Amino acid sequence: MHTTLLDGAPHDAGNDTSLRDAGKDAGFLPGRPEVVCSELDASPASPEPSTFITDATVQQSDTLDLRSNGDLWPSCWSGDALYAGWGDGFGFSDAGSYPRPSIGVARILGDPSTPDAMTGETLVHDRGDVQAIFKVWTPGAYYQKPTGMLCLQGKMFLAVQDLNASNYGDAPAATIAMSIDSGQTWTESASAPMFDNHEFTTVMFLDYGQDGAWAVDSYLYVYGLDYNWAFTDTTTPPQGLYLARVPGADSLLDRSAWEYFAGTDSGGSPTWTGNFGLRLPVLVDCTRRYATASFPGYTVISQGSIVYDAPRQRYLYTSWTSYTFEFYESPTPWGPWRKFLYRDFGPAPWTDANNGGYATSIPSKFIRADGGAMWLQSNTWSSGVVDNNFALRTLQIGN
Repeated sequence: MHTTLLDGAPHDAGNDTSLRDAGKDAGFLPGRPEVVCSELDASPASPEPSTFITDATVQQSDTLDLRSNGDLWPSCWSGDALYAGWGDGFGFSDAGSYPRPSIGVARILGDPSTPDAMTGETLVHDRGDVQAIFKVWTPGAYYQKPTGMLCLQGKMFLAVQDLNASNYGDAPAATIAMSIDSGQTWTESASAPMFDNHEFTTVMFLDYGQDGAWAVDSYLYVYGLDYNWAFTDTTTPPQGLYLARVPGADSLLDRSAWEYFAGTDSGGSPTWTGNFGLRLPVLVDCTRRYATASFPGYTVISQGSIVYDAPRQRYLYTSWTSYTFEFYESPTPWGPWRKFLYRDFGPAPWTDANNGGYATSIPSKFIRADGGAMWLQSNTWSSGVVDNNFALRTLQIGN
C-alpha cells in the first residue's frame, strides 16, 4: 500500500517503520502514552497512514510574513477579523518601544490572497514580571505563553500556560482567560489555575470557524498535552493528545462541567468521564525522530492546532518536531486519527528557501471554500532562520 505523505513523494506504509501501526491502532490505543510507549520501545506505535487524505503538499518555507514580532500565534476567527495570541515579542507594535512582552493579543485584518492589504494591531500585552493581565501561577523562572484561542458567542477565550523561562522545559500550570469586549480587556481566576501538576497544561481549542459557525453539535472541544508543550530532555515529553468536552461557552471556566474522553465502547462510540484521573488520550504516537545511540529522538506530539475543515468534514491536527511537520486527520474530534503528512526539513542550518518551524497552526479564516487549500502558521528562530513573526505558507490537501 502506498500513500503520499511527503510533499507529493509516495511513502511505503509497509516499510516505513516510523509510520507502521505496530499491530495496534494508535488512534484508539488503550492506556496512557507513558506506559504504551515504554512497552513498545522496540516497535513504536504510531497511527496508520490516512486513506482519506491521500496527498498533501506544504510549502518548503514561509512565503508570507506580516510585519510583526513574536511566536506561537494561536488564533480564532470572529466577525471580519482573526484574533491571535503571541509570545515573546512586541506583536504589531514597534520593537523596543517598551520592554519586550511575554504575551499579547492582536487583531489581524485582511486575507493572504491580498497580502499587501493585511494589517495587524496589538490589543494587549503583558510580562511575566508584571502580570497586569495574565497571572503566573508557578514560583520561580516561569512566565506566560499562549497555547489556544476560542471565539464564541461574543466571548473570547485565551489559554495561557506557565512555561519555564530558563529552558522552555516544562509547563506545570495553565488557565483560561476570558474577554467580552473583543480582546480589549481580559479576566481570569484570581485564586488558582485551571490545570496544574503538569497535566493538561498545554490547552488547545477545537476551531470550528467563524464564531463557531461550523460546529456539528453543542459541545466545545478542548485538547490538552501533559508535561510540556513540545519535546524536552528535561522532563517527560508529551506523546498523547487528550480531549475534553464542555456543554457551552458559559461553562468553559467551570472545571466541574468538563468531561474527558475515556475510551470507546464496544460499538466504537466515545465514552466520557468527569473524573480527570480516568481520562485517556484520543491519539498516541510513540514515534521518535532523529534518534541516535545517545539521543532518544524527538517526540512528535506538540502544541499546534486542531481545526475543523468543514468542506471536507475532517478534523486536522498540525503537530511538529524540531525538524519535521507531523499532521493528522480524523472524521471526529476523538478519532481515529491518521497521519496524512510527514515533512522533514532536515537538521540546521535551514535557509530562507527551506525551513520548518514550531507551533504549527491553521487559522480557520484562511481555509478556502473547497477545503483543500489553506494557510499554515509556524515559527523558528534557532535553526539559522528567524521567523519570529506571523509567518504563513500554503498547505494543500486532496482526497
